[in-house]
Amino acid sequence: MKALIYVSKRTLYIFFCFVIILAGCKKDIKESIPVTVKDGVPPFPLSWETSDYMPTPPGTTILVPWANGSVKGFSSYLWYDYKKTDGWELVYNTFNTSALPANPWFVLYNKYRGLIRIYVYVTTNGFTNSDYLTSGLNLDPNLVSTPMLNYIGQDIVDVTQNKSVAIKIEPTQMASGTWYASQYEIAYDPNIPTATYQQLGLNWMLKWTSVSQVSLGGDIIGSVTGTITSPASGFNLLGNMQQGVLEATGAAIFDNNIGTNASNPGEHNKLGLPSLVFNAAREGLTSGLNGVVKNMFSAIFGGNSANTQEVNLSINAKITLNGTSTSSGALFPNPGLGLGIPGISNSQSAAGYIPGYNLPMGVFYISNRPKVKITSIQSTPPPNWDGLPRYYYLNNFNIDPTSFTILTNNQVLNGIATTSIVSQSIFLPENVVDPTNHYYAYPKYTELVGQNTYYDATATTIDGNKINTGLGLAVVRIVLKVTPNNTSVPPSTIVKTFLADLVN
Repeated sequence: MKALIYVSKRTLYIFFCFVIILAGCKKDIKESIPVTVKDGVPPFPLSWETSDYMPTPPGTTILVPWANGSVKGFSSYLWYDYKKTDGWELVYNTFNTSALPANPWFVLYNKYRGLIRIYVYVTTNGFTNSDYLTSGLNLDPNLVSTPMLNYIGQDIVDVTQNKSVAIKIEPTQMASGTWYASQYEIAYDPNIPTATYQQLGLNWMLKWTSVSQVSLGGDIIGSVTGTITSPASGFNLLGNMQQGVLEATGAAIFDNNIGTNASNPGEHNKLGLPSLVFNAAREGLTSGLNGVVKNMFSAIFGGNSANTQEVNLSINAKITLNGTSTSSGALFPNPGLGLGIPGISNSQSAAGYIPGYNLPMGVFYISNRPKVKITSIQSTPPPNWDGLPRYYYLNNFNIDPTSFTILTNNQVLNGIATTSIVSQSIFLPENVVDPTNHYYAYPKYTELVGQNTYYDATATTIDGNKINTGLGLAVVRIVLKVTPNNTSVPPSTIVKTFLADLVN
């Protein structure tokens, strides 16, 4: 009986692909291309590491995305990062040997870095108005709360606020016969195995967009030269992408976009960032590759055996998009492709696309918003103390270890890798530690993270007025290292930062 049911599903899938191909030939490119999958579609087998060509019907050949000769519309730093030994697993695949659907795609997931990467091969023609690629993930249905998308588009995570939509714009033009890839970092949710596909689903959409000007808080430039990602309430680019992050994939993004002033590389840089932000992020990326986390709150370093300069860095930015920043069309419009979430209790019977990899995604998350304790001890002021009122305190900061738990994805990592906490650091924004509050001794170290300055208050004393917890919130940066048991695979260092409460 089970075999008969499976044949029935495959027959429906082939018929669906045939209908899409016929419809795609007649549709005007300006219209959205509808995608509807009512029956569960398992991934077609794919030996992506060893094959030169994707599985296609007789008479059709498509090179794999990373092959020499394939046309690539995505970052060169992703080209050769696909090895199974480095943690990549096949989740979905619509390429098959029976019928080629319009704009076929497949998805890989990296279990050591928590990255999901969607590859699509464009077969549609006529993208005359295509300037940029716009893609996004959304949770629908979204009947149970999950932090899955909380790492996308923001460098400081508030665990009390779960995001359900993330959108990104990438500097590449849509064209037929071209491979594209969009990458997203998934936050670990230990409750995924208790959910059902009727309660929680993941969708991906793909559009093309026109933008004439962009600013990330610095100079206004005429083109988007880096990937911009933002959490949002929907897929309307104009209405949502005003605050987010610049994603730096690859170590050379800053070196390739410096300005003309050799002594100040960030001046008039081609990314549109303020000069100080550009220089600080460039320094942080370099130090991170050398094992020192600095000037960053969200990043992944390492994990790719083919590239010792592997990096994914998110930099907060004030985004301004001008001109015709509206969607010109869509390959996969709202609500997008219906992806069964790996690890869901009934994922293998889900409507839409059934995951071939079926364990929860993400590497780690935390259970609650951390608490940072302030201990203020009144002391004798130094001779040159001129603060008002004339009370002098030694303010100490420590993370309350009972306030939250670090949740690692042991269901996946047990037996194949070890995780270790490299550091947990406290940072205070300028509105908490401010010269107007008459502080005599500031924390020794400061970091410029994106467009904001933070004071490193980890096990540090700030002398002066008693710090008022009502002035603002702290953040806690956690650096976690994933070391695969296979010594040929380099470790991954994951940097994540969480909003924290200041308490006396």
